[in-house]
Amino acid sequence: MVGTSIADLAGALGVSKAAIYYHYRSKDALLHRLIDPLLDAIDACIHDHTTPVASARTPRQLLGAYLAVLLAHREVVPLIATDVAVLNHPTIGPRLRAQNQQLWTWLTAPDTSVSARLRAEAALGAIWRPLITDPPLDLTDPAHQHILIDAAVATLQPKRPSADGGHVAAAQPIRTSSTRT
Repeated sequence: MVGTSIADLAGALGVSKAAIYYHYRSKDALLHRLIDPLLDAIDACIHDHTTPVASARTPRQLLGAYLAVLLAHREVVPLIATDVAVLNHPTIGPRLRAQNQQLWTWLTAPDTSVSARLRAEAALGAIWRPLITDPPLDLTDPAHQHILIDAAVATLQPKRPSADGGHVAAAQPIRTSSTRT
């Protein structure tokens, strides 16, 4: 939304500036109206899957619920992911960063290593990135959604070097949330 004026928005929408100002005091108020429902849904998803009451939840369940939230708000996901003004917004940016930290902290617990965090960040990226491609990918098919979740979960699994110098999945499965406190 950087560099976009209310006049530009009104022209693109085919309405008057007065019509926009009637509903929104400012461009900032409009931005919050667009993004806050997604942020509220992400907060609810995090709460529902990471609180002690939800201790039986697995990373797969959290990532699946997170993907469902992002798909339900898909029209604003690219704005959040690509607009620097949104990422640097004084209230939206810190909220997004806090949500991201809550997600990767839960996905890595109890492992606090850099490699665990990198895997968690990559898993979250595996969920986000396909939502902002151009042209958009069809993610209405549950099979496609399962592919994303499978990729994200696989990213969480530690790797060990193989005999040929590559990497293979570690022998142990990823932790389930039942190991969380």
